[in-house]
Amino acid sequence: MIELKKKTKVKRLNLDYHKRLIFVSDIHGDISSLKEGLEKINFNKDDYLFIIGDIIEKGDLGKNLETLRYVMELSKNNNVFPMSGNCDEVFRFMLPLDQKDNLLKYINEKDRSILRDIALEKNISISYDMDVIAFKEMIVNDYPEFYEFMDSLDDLIIINNQIVLVHGGIDDIDNIPEYALPLLKYDNYYELAKPQKYITIVGHYPTRNYRKDISNCNPIFDFRKKIISIDGGNHLVKGGQLNFVILESLASMSFRYTYTDHYPKFIMNEDVNYDKPSTLINLTYNDNEIEILDKDLDYYYVKHLRTNLKMWVDSSFVYKDDRTNKYYSYDASNQFLSVHKGDTISIVKRAKPYSVIKKDGIIGLIDTEYIEVKNDF
Repeated sequence: MIELKKKTKVKRLNLDYHKRLIFVSDIHGDISSLKEGLEKINFNKDDYLFIIGDIIEKGDLGKNLETLRYVMELSKNNNVFPMSGNCDEVFRFMLPLDQKDNLLKYINEKDRSILRDIALEKNISISYDMDVIAFKEMIVNDYPEFYEFMDSLDDLIIINNQIVLVHGGIDDIDNIPEYALPLLKYDNYYELAKPQKYITIVGHYPTRNYRKDISNCNPIFDFRKKIISIDGGNHLVKGGQLNFVILESLASMSFRYTYTDHYPKFIMNEDVNYDKPSTLINLTYNDNEIEILDKDLDYYYVKHLRTNLKMWVDSSFVYKDDRTNKYYSYDASNQFLSVHKGDTISIVKRAKPYSVIKKDGIIGLIDTEYIEVKNDF
């Protein structure tokens, strides 16, 4: 029976103090980046792997389904611990009979969902005229293992009374909510939370959103608050990445990280140096109203209304809200990135006269002329 509300599932572990622990979250159906990252860090049977929610949703067509099946297979090993995220609750939120209107709207509006992947696999056409009840019953009958797997996922893991894992966040580990959703969807947790009792590792909220100066997708390690935020914004923010946080052992409590992303790579064949602006700004979704001042090829010259700072923004990163007649920008930064010959960069968006690139997890602009030699790989 599919229940709309899920009681919080808590797991307490006592692990080997000398083995390596790996933490990843917010895969969002990006199976290629997940596999690449596990290979990059040489994940093996002697490690512990924790997947801290949002396994699916927002991946390319077909990839949410492929990623879920891969994680389910991985989870048959006793060193792999998948957890629930708010996006993983799509079956719970959409499949109950009284949610048929929401299901119809969701599958028609969300073109990067596991429900679309299932429709593709079953050769079912998506439209507002589809038999959504029959579609729901098909999922329940033909894919019961998906709901059962998601329903079984832990919402909170406590490791050796040293580390807490939760997708969104938790205010007080000594007062665990009865139902899971507040733990899975806790926006802006790192800023809002008080210092924690144990080191608490969370995903859900892209770390890029916590910086007002630079576009930085790397994990945040705050050992004063005992919070590690690891969501690199993969498939959510432009330039996002899949972060892998590695704890060498519980005995050492020594953390490091690496990341993968799905963007094409380029090896720089010369040094490029830019002066930093006197004030750096990173536009995030809740502070991104702009005024368009000028246009040059693919770029707008805009003014950020709150700060009056001016910057170049790729025109595809700008949108208009027809209700308010105001303009906003997605994921823009006024930083031009200096790079060195031999550096490998990710090309987030190639355009004219500038391109958006990423180096070492930081996103910024470069004159496109510097990356026009075709040595991509």
